[in-house]
Amino acid sequence: MNSLKCRRYSYTLAIPGLVLYLIFFIIPAVLGLVLSFVRILGFDLSSARFGGLENYIDVFTQPNMRRAITNSFIFAVITTVFKMGIGLSLAVALNRRLAFTNALRTIFFLPAVINTVAVGLIFSSLMHPSNGLINAFLRAAGLSALTKSWLADPHVAIFSVCAIEIWKWSGFTMVILLSGMQTIGKDFYEAAEIDGAGEFTKFRYITFPLLLPAFNNALILSIIGGLKVFDLIQATTQGGPGSATEVFGTLIYKSFGAGRFGEGCAASMILALVIAGIALPTYRYIAGKEVEM
Repeated sequence: MNSLKCRRYSYTLAIPGLVLYLIFFIIPAVLGLVLSFVRILGFDLSSARFGGLENYIDVFTQPNMRRAITNSFIFAVITTVFKMGIGLSLAVALNRRLAFTNALRTIFFLPAVINTVAVGLIFSSLMHPSNGLINAFLRAAGLSALTKSWLADPHVAIFSVCAIEIWKWSGFTMVILLSGMQTIGKDFYEAAEIDGAGEFTKFRYITFPLLLPAFNNALILSIIGGLKVFDLIQATTQGGPGSATEVFGTLIYKSFGAGRFGEGCAASMILALVIAGIALPTYRYIAGKEVEM
């Protein structure tokens, strides 16, 4: 009888969360899906008509579509590789009790809590080709040959934005991996030390296999964030110069900004399917390799 009451109480507590999930996620997602099949001019609802796949065709025939897809994947791959690599390195280095460990953890995590638009504006100033601090430092160090128009050169801009993203989120990845490391029991390491295992051997056969659940979560978050990037690109380059940093997110923004709401919803649906098609199989594959503790 008591267990039945507890179960009913749990269901009652879950109702507000389910209502909020329905209002802020399910309903907007369904409306977006419906609108992706509707042709409408601006806010003139009287012009709405069923358009079938016309909005989806318009998305794929946009002049910068191929460039946006390429840049989105370049951005996602580069930032994911470096965020995971740097985050894992920092987690390993700071997974010990030292005098300044907590301070260093805070310092590396701080960029993640700074507003992305503010970060974009700050780095736009730092990377200014004529009076930015980065080029000024390179000139002062006698490395003038390395100065670049970091956000204005079509060949460099996308990689510059990737570097900003890596700087901002590597500390966040570190925190996820560090929390996973701290759940690993010391008994594993003590047994390995008795057998004469070195640091690399312990990391390869103990730390990393047992870290896979946290690693998997951090990896999926990084992939999703990379594929749907918008705010950082908009704050730094607005997709320019030309279309050098155009990504799927900026195309969606421009569609909505031009009043092509059906096209914007169609592009959003396509992006959601692409992300799901990459993230879900990746998550399941790595989850199948996880080790039970």
